[in-house]
Amino acid sequence: MKKLFLAAGIIALIAIYMGIAQNDPKIEAQKAYNEGLTLLKKNQISQAIEKLKAATTLDPNLAVAYYALGIAYKNSKDLTGAEEMFKKAIEKDDKYGAAYNALGLLYTSKQRYDSAINTFKAALGINPNDEKANFGLGSVYLQQKDYRNAIPFFKKAVEIKEDYSNAWENLGTCFHEVREYESAINAFGNALQYEKKKSERSNLYLRLGDSLAKLGRDEEAIQAYNSAIEGATQSYIQGAAHFGLGEIYKKNGDKQQAIAHFEAAARDRSWQQAALYEIDMMKK
Repeated sequence: MKKLFLAAGIIALIAIYMGIAQNDPKIEAQKAYNEGLTLLKKNQISQAIEKLKAATTLDPNLAVAYYALGIAYKNSKDLTGAEEMFKKAIEKDDKYGAAYNALGLLYTSKQRYDSAINTFKAALGINPNDEKANFGLGSVYLQQKDYRNAIPFFKKAVEIKEDYSNAWENLGTCFHEVREYESAINAFGNALQYEKKKSERSNLYLRLGDSLAKLGRDEEAIQAYNSAIEGATQSYIQGAAHFGLGEIYKKNGDKQQAIAHFEAAARDRSWQQAALYEIDMMKK
């Protein structure tokens, strides 16, 4: 009989606990957040926003829900709403690195560079080894063509995450722009080592070819340009690579090959004028 009463008591306590849990706003908020996150991953944006708003109503301090709302608003092109939500997430958790990075990227896309710099620096103040914050700050300086200031942050990003192909690419771009071509070649080579997307690799081969050509390493440059052409899915990259090949063959006195590549470059609208000019000059 005692065992029966004990079992009944345990069941009653469990029922009471479950009843309390079901009425706990924080637990319900977490549930709404999880549902909203699932919808967001499925790209069901409007439904996700509805659930995530419900989560913040149930628990106004749930920073992750504000962050997810920011992502949802950004995906729906509501940048004002996204900015507000990222700021709200930081307000609720001032150590929330992902929210700082998302806000910094948003400012960068809107060309609000001073705000972006301050935001990424705040993220680095929390965690100096945040590779995304280092990459983000480097990217702001790169967009401002402040290559010297960008280099240390891209370097730091690849020190933290060795296979960070985008950071290697941007580091190579910065080194190329400041005429440190050997360093650029090394960076583009590392980017190629870690980049798996064919379309991205063609662009990297193009940039590698440009740096090799600057050092007069013509055979290597030709090989890189041909690799760019082979894998390119964009006519601009094909045009740029053909133009680079044309310049090499022109320099080396191979007029026939040079004209053939300039003619190929001219098929792309962006390179047409420059390529036709080179052809006209060589035919005079």
